[in-house]
Amino acid sequence: MNLVEKAEQPSQVRAIIFYLLAVTLLLATVLAVATPSESRTRLLPWFAMIGLAALNLTSLPFRWSRCGPVSHLMNDETTRDHRRSSFAAGFWAMILSAAATMSVSTFHPLGAAALGRITITAGLMAALICFATLELRASR
Repeated sequence: MNLVEKAEQPSQVRAIIFYLLAVTLLLATVLAVATPSESRTRLLPWFAMIGLAALNLTSLPFRWSRCGPVSHLMNDETTRDHRRSSFAAGFWAMILSAAATMSVSTFHPLGAAALGRITITAGLMAALICFATLELRASR
C-alpha cells in the first residue's frame, strides 16, 4: 500500500464521520427547539459539539498531527480548496437560515437561543455536508 492509498482511506472515513456529525447536529437542534428549556447543562454539550466540528473543518488538527506524510496528503491543495468551498456554503446557509428564522418568528415566536442554535446548526451542517461530498467525489 503506497502513501496515497494510506491517506485515501482516512480521508473517506473523515467524510463519512462528517455526514454522521451533520445528522447528529440536526437531531440535537430539533430536540432542543422542540423542548425549549434552555439550560447551561444542555447548551454546553452542544457548544462542545459545534466547536469540535468547526475545528475539524479547519486544517488545525493536521498541523498538530504527527503522522507526517500521510497528514500532508490528507491536507493537500484540493482539500484546502474543498475547505474554502465548504466555508462559503456554510456562510450562505447561515444567511438563508437567519432570514428564514426571522420570517418564521413573525408567525411563531422563537427565543434567541433557538434562533442562534438553528442558524449555527444550518451553517455548520452545510459546511460539513459540502466538505464531505467534495472529498468523497474527489476520491473516486
